[in-house]
Amino acid sequence: MGISVVLVDDHAVVREAVAGMLAAQEDVSVVGQAGSLADGQAMLERVFASPPEGRVVAVVDVTMPDGSGLSLVRAARERSADIGLVVLTMLNDDATLLEALDAGASALVRKSAPSEQVISAVRRAADMPGEFSASGLAEAMRRRSEAPQTRLTQRESEVLDLLVEGASVAQVGRQLYMSPSTVKTHIGKIYEKLGAHNRASAVIAAVRLGLVADDDNRQV
Repeated sequence: MGISVVLVDDHAVVREAVAGMLAAQEDVSVVGQAGSLADGQAMLERVFASPPEGRVVAVVDVTMPDGSGLSLVRAARERSADIGLVVLTMLNDDATLLEALDAGASALVRKSAPSEQVISAVRRAADMPGEFSASGLAEAMRRRSEAPQTRLTQRESEVLDLLVEGASVAQVGRQLYMSPSTVKTHIGKIYEKLGAHNRASAVIAAVRLGLVADDDNRQV
């Protein structure tokens, strides 16, 4: 039984490369592509309304221009226990990996991984959509279990709230009456405490830890 794949990634070059790689497999057909979260949601609605024959796998990027791809993964999993959900991302941090796990993804693969790993993840997601796999999962789970409770100072919380809303370093400084260098110092401490390395993974970690409210429209 074949595998029908839908791709959601805002980078057209990456999307086309993945589509070509998967379409070259005899048992895989790429049946849809989307370049934004909204288009991806609409495409999946059509797939759920009129499922193609065989197994279905969605390959979803995390950082999209109109929100986090993990919100799409979560919504798709709530709709179906049978769809395979592969998160394909440039991010390489515990926060993204664990958020993908919590969202109900079948696998997380980094864009730097060999093509064979992407193909394997798609096939595994089709066969076992409810079993999560990712490189470094065991280590990330261990670090999460051993990590002390995350505590931000009041100032760090204020900076984080503005970052979540999409404010730049300069905008944060103006609103909180701090110099850019002081803002950057706070951001560095926030990233360290959240185990993040950029704004997107910091927001994901903050939502997962309950430090900010979940909102699919956050600018990450």
